[in-house]
Amino acid sequence: MSIPKQTKLTDYDGFVEKFVPKKTTDDCYTPQAVYDEVLRFVGEITDMTGREIVRPFWPGGDYERYDYPDNCIVVDNPPFSIYAKIVRFYLAHHIDFFLFAPSITQTVNGANCCYIILGVNVTYENGAVVPTSFTTSLCKERVWCCPALYKRLDRFNALQKTVTKIKLPDNVVTPATLMRLSKCGVDYKIGAEQSAYVSKLDNYNQALFGRSFFLSDEATKAKEQAEKDATDGGEVVIELSAREKAIIEILNKQCQR
Repeated sequence: MSIPKQTKLTDYDGFVEKFVPKKTTDDCYTPQAVYDEVLRFVGEITDMTGREIVRPFWPGGDYERYDYPDNCIVVDNPPFSIYAKIVRFYLAHHIDFFLFAPSITQTVNGANCCYIILGVNVTYENGAVVPTSFTTSLCKERVWCCPALYKRLDRFNALQKTVTKIKLPDNVVTPATLMRLSKCGVDYKIGAEQSAYVSKLDNYNQALFGRSFFLSDEATKAKEQAEKDATDGGEVVIELSAREKAIIEILNKQCQR
């Protein structure tokens, strides 16, 4: 049976699409405004007088064979897929760096460097929104939570939206709360005579997210107890082992020196 011409064309387009390179976190090219702000921050935490700033990461580039000037500082956004390898390379070759880093997998085991942990959403030039932090050899601390840098970078994220947190009246229960109770293993029931549908409150100018319920005072008390049970049952308390406590004790002694 012959295939219609239009179908053949559609299949061909799909075939060609398979060979189009897909964007990954390694293709997150840094917006110039974000890079400039990061560079200003680097100048605030270290003296850059006479020190060249280098950017060895570009498509097809080889950071290991790059000709690094003496006393330079690498300020760049490396491929996240080999991020740990890059950090170890710079430390081994005594090359100072201030690198964009993936927030969730930022720490590098055994690396003597500083982690500036932000988790700020940065919208890169390929449209990817990535929680971003920084790893550097320029600071003596191991970890630095830096809200000042977070705020400076957050304003560049065009996709960032300000969300106003609201607290609903106790006598209202939302689908989100009910789903959480089920997930946490709490058996909670609401009688038909104890509830009424509600989608919008008179004193709030937006519709509620999902069809919610008004609750009688009795059902409200039961809801509050169910939420408490969900909190108590949903938390797993992990104790430190004897080996781990020994590590903490060593850290305590180091701080007393």
